[in-house]
Amino acid sequence: MAGLLLSGLWFLGLLRSSLAGGPGDFHVAIDCGGYLNFSNSINQTWLADNFFSGGKVANVSHPENFPRQQERSLRYFPISHGKKNCYEISVPVARYMIQMFFAYNNFDNLSHSPSFDVSVEGTVVFSWRYPWADDSDNYGAYSDLYAFIHDGSATICFYSIGTDAPVIGSLELLTVDDAAYNSSSTGQNIILANYGRVSGGDSSFGPGYDNVTDLGGRSWVVDDDYTTNLKQFLTSAHNIVGANVAPNYWPVRLYQTCRYEQQPGVPITYNYLVDAKLDYQIWFHFAEIDPNITAAGQRVFNVTVNNVAVITGLDLFQKAGLNTAFDVVYTVRNLTEGLLVISLIPLIGSPLICGVEVLAVLQADIAINVTEAAAMHALKNALNVPERMGWNGDPCAPTEWDAWEGVTCNLAADGSSLVITHMNIADQGLSGVLPAQLTDLSHLVSLNASSNKVSGPLPATLGASNLVSLDLSFNALEGPIPVTLGSPGMQHLRLNNNRLAGPVPESIYAIGVHGGYINLAENQGLCGVPSLPDCAYKWKHEGMSSAVKAVLAIGVLLAAAIVVCGAYVYIQRKKAQQDYNFNLPHQLVERTKWYQQHKMTKQADLEGVSMIQSSIPNRFGFSSNITSRE
Repeated sequence: MAGLLLSGLWFLGLLRSSLAGGPGDFHVAIDCGGYLNFSNSINQTWLADNFFSGGKVANVSHPENFPRQQERSLRYFPISHGKKNCYEISVPVARYMIQMFFAYNNFDNLSHSPSFDVSVEGTVVFSWRYPWADDSDNYGAYSDLYAFIHDGSATICFYSIGTDAPVIGSLELLTVDDAAYNSSSTGQNIILANYGRVSGGDSSFGPGYDNVTDLGGRSWVVDDDYTTNLKQFLTSAHNIVGANVAPNYWPVRLYQTCRYEQQPGVPITYNYLVDAKLDYQIWFHFAEIDPNITAAGQRVFNVTVNNVAVITGLDLFQKAGLNTAFDVVYTVRNLTEGLLVISLIPLIGSPLICGVEVLAVLQADIAINVTEAAAMHALKNALNVPERMGWNGDPCAPTEWDAWEGVTCNLAADGSSLVITHMNIADQGLSGVLPAQLTDLSHLVSLNASSNKVSGPLPATLGASNLVSLDLSFNALEGPIPVTLGSPGMQHLRLNNNRLAGPVPESIYAIGVHGGYINLAENQGLCGVPSLPDCAYKWKHEGMSSAVKAVLAIGVLLAAAIVVCGAYVYIQRKKAQQDYNFNLPHQLVERTKWYQQHKMTKQADLEGVSMIQSSIPNRFGFSSNITSRE
């Protein structure tokens, strides 16, 4: 526990020091499954595992395959911890590069790499399916993306496919420029997922490989796995004009090593396996670094994507000059197959390229209404919802996944968000109280939380929204029934087998009168409607609390005092008018006869009421142990 506290304090210190914002100003790196904070050989600070909703820790089976400390420990999420688990990290509102490391390495000795999805801010970004590629299985793989965090909490969630346990080795977040990668055109509801970031140079570089600074947090891998061309590259020690500048901050190193094709007429070709359902940004990075190119017209080539020309007659010397960065983006849409073929076709001399990035364009998924999200998390905490139910992250998103267990979501009428309309969390072993925020679920039509151990009072405004059906039976709820539960829309109300007390509001009784169904049975403290005791009778025969008795006693004494005083004043006034104004004997006899006759009639009426009440059928779905007033 001390280790978690230390890492949390360390993290908060990082947060306070980075509120100014800017590319690279905020960085948090989490060693998933790790127990200790540490700094690596290139002075990156890694935090012990924290900010997760559940899961267990493990280590890779062959640590010799993993040169970096943060790659050797894992956090995995068994199905017993729920279908959906998340990391939720408080961060400044900004745009982030988020990088994850995944490895299986047969850590569980099952020889079955797991199938699962990964979401960021409620949008599915990565899907892992059995079987993993051998390299990913045995040595792990990095995946990264760019996303805006609007609410100050980065939420990265993992969703089990079948009964498989999602697994992650490390998680990093780094602020980047808001305008990076053309976001002014694409907007802030776009996530860019990396499908391949390669360098035309002789080696991989960046975080995780060496101490080359990339303010965008990018790692650049050699392009050997993407092309069959013979490796030939140029290098330069010159500074590159236009490198390492806003908003993308591509590093100087990227442009100082470039691939070229020496054989005349032979194109450079890259092959990317992609998801045909998505659109892609392709970023081409060029720089003319060959000192033998001294004029325009000495190196000219075309660039095609799936045989479609996207750049024609490119002359780098003419466009940018020597040792100057030149970057071009092309967006490819409506793919018919899951393969991107990028070709650099020579026209004069040989083609040249320094790097390529392929980024999938993901439209951010619609999320739950912010107010309802807060209400659901308050309900989760108040009822001590167990891990196995998977109540983590957004209750409704991603829409490709199931909502929280027992929760049904629908699109709001205005189409701007998701809202919760139904909830069935009956018989889940829940305990605690119903929070006041429950009434913020303003679109909730049906709630069933029966057969749990929910205690405390009913929220005073429960039922003031759109509730049509409410079942809170077989719990330990106490106190009065709120009058709001008798709203005109309520049609089905079960509050039986609780500890509720006090008068039943007339609006509740009216539900049954108007054709609805109510059940208030086995609440010994309720009174005031047919088939339940009269409240005054109940207090007389069943007793009241000491506090209530004291209040009533004081009230009775005050009332008696007022009556006595009033009578005294009246008598004194009458005496002043006529000291001997008594009734005659025959008047007294007539008054006595009237009193006896009235008493007999009243007694007969009471006996009739008792018989009628004992024989009334249970029309409204509730019953009571006391059905007459004998």
